[in-house]
Amino acid sequence: MIPRKSGIYYLIAGTGLALILLNGCANVGTPTGGLKDYTPPVYVEGEPENKTVDFKGEEISITFDEYIQLKDQNKELMISPPLKKRPDIRIRDKSIRIRLNNELLPQTTYTINFGNAISDVNEENLLPDFEFVFSTGNSIDSLSVTGKVLNAFNKQPADEKDESVLVMLYENLADSAPLVEIPRYIGKTSKSGLFSINNVRADTFRILALKDANNNLMYDPGLESVAFLDSFLIINAGNVKPVTFIKDTVKIISPETRAGRSAKKSAPQPADTTIAPGKKLNAVNVSLFYFLEETNKVFLDTKNRETRGKLFFTFNRPPLDTAKLAPLNFGSEKEWYIKESSRFGDTLTYWITDSLIAGRDTLKLTMTYLTTDSVQRFVERTDTFALRFLVKTESGAGSRRKQEPGPAVRKEVLALTASIARRGIQNLNQPIIIKAEKPLGTLNADSIKFFRLKDSLTFEQPFTILRDSFNLRNFVIKTTWEEDTQYELLLKPGVSSDIYGVTNDSVEIGFTTQKSDYYGRILLTLGSAQFPIMVQLMDEKGVVVANKYLTKPGMAIFDFLPPKKYSIKAIYDRNENRKWDTGNYLKHVQPEQVHFYNMSKELRSNWDYEINWVLSD
Repeated sequence: MIPRKSGIYYLIAGTGLALILLNGCANVGTPTGGLKDYTPPVYVEGEPENKTVDFKGEEISITFDEYIQLKDQNKELMISPPLKKRPDIRIRDKSIRIRLNNELLPQTTYTINFGNAISDVNEENLLPDFEFVFSTGNSIDSLSVTGKVLNAFNKQPADEKDESVLVMLYENLADSAPLVEIPRYIGKTSKSGLFSINNVRADTFRILALKDANNNLMYDPGLESVAFLDSFLIINAGNVKPVTFIKDTVKIISPETRAGRSAKKSAPQPADTTIAPGKKLNAVNVSLFYFLEETNKVFLDTKNRETRGKLFFTFNRPPLDTAKLAPLNFGSEKEWYIKESSRFGDTLTYWITDSLIAGRDTLKLTMTYLTTDSVQRFVERTDTFALRFLVKTESGAGSRRKQEPGPAVRKEVLALTASIARRGIQNLNQPIIIKAEKPLGTLNADSIKFFRLKDSLTFEQPFTILRDSFNLRNFVIKTTWEEDTQYELLLKPGVSSDIYGVTNDSVEIGFTTQKSDYYGRILLTLGSAQFPIMVQLMDEKGVVVANKYLTKPGMAIFDFLPPKKYSIKAIYDRNENRKWDTGNYLKHVQPEQVHFYNMSKELRSNWDYEINWVLSD
């Protein structure tokens, strides 16, 4: 998206902040001998001094007690309020020199926050969260906004691979302000999601948190994640509270951690994690939960031809209507594909059933689907593309040799994979799932032999066979299990065939069922003022292992659980569609509320873990 305003410069990642290193008269290097330096640079003086009022100048010089450097300044350094033009930042010996290149706002307090950019040259001791403040008025504004910004769905801070989340205060209280203008004040979250915006004047503001993907300091709905408060943020001397704010932890190498080490000089020294000194603030504290709005704008995200007979497509979101695939460079008198759709319809797989069409190296196609235009009107869009299948060929001297008759071509078979491995342990509450490479054509239960082995005797095991309603390539074998018992499953040739008529080879699996006292249970009694609630039980890796849907207060039983630690996620299903729904900024709709419960102990075998959990708003 093209920024709606040009010429806006603010000192965060991607803005191209200029840093010019000038060589001074003295050579800067690591001194030989003497004690190691373990302290960060110390602020000595400024021109003007830090927290100067009635500032009328164009340049600022900040001097420290040793030679310093700026690292990751494009990412770390920020000026609030944002400047319209790019300032010049230079390092000279022990000083940082800033030429502002801007006409400053009257009666305004400016804060230059260096984040974790400043360190000394020799030992790289970090000076975290250093701020230089000045005012164009006759006083320094001293109020702050602090808080935490988390993902609305998982209550976690932004991933390390993501950029920090910006937090913005707007004087203009109109809903549209964040879409068309830059904020009055700005801050940035730490890796733990904490933020503070300091030196704010008493006033009423609109507050937003934004993952500013295009660096224009404005919100682009549907393209950028956003968080907002339901009400305006009022900041005055009467509603702030004194706090000691610690934004993050930093890593240093202290004398204690170095002392007495006998390791080689070249070996890396582990750093201790130390809490950075806290700042004494008078602040209003807020919690914000960011989300990506669901948009009606649909586009084809990926398209490929993995094999001759398989076409694979993904959309940014489920299409609003049925997507239609049509050929351009071929025709067919009959249906030439079978379509397989993911549960929510955002992934489509087309299996070509006509061998002549599958044999073409290039297929020219169109995909037609419903989307919205720039003014949110529903329109039909058609994408045109060509999908090629490239046959891999061997290269090198061997490929140039005269081809000699090789072994006979092996008959093609349909590969089947079972959810239980040979000599594996089968869970008592689960069926056996058989997965095929390609969509199934026929199933023949008479070609399945299933036996239970007990006391040296063999018994036929009754079972039923069902197709998977969500996956055309799977079928399910259901039975009633006996605990701690051996079973043998034989899939004879011809149990199944794919849509091309290719049948399976023989598959034989011997396995044992789990003991019933291996499992534990979680007995969850859930209370809330709002229902229905989706309850998800998750393992330590965050994988959902079980789901419950509660329409009123009561108990949910999760049984047949392997011993381990679990957590529980509860989602208030506001619109009763059985999935989590995001919010909408302009409609003042927050995302559906999510709550988490972390078990304090590990679930043990043959044990009931009782939980009484009352959700609060």
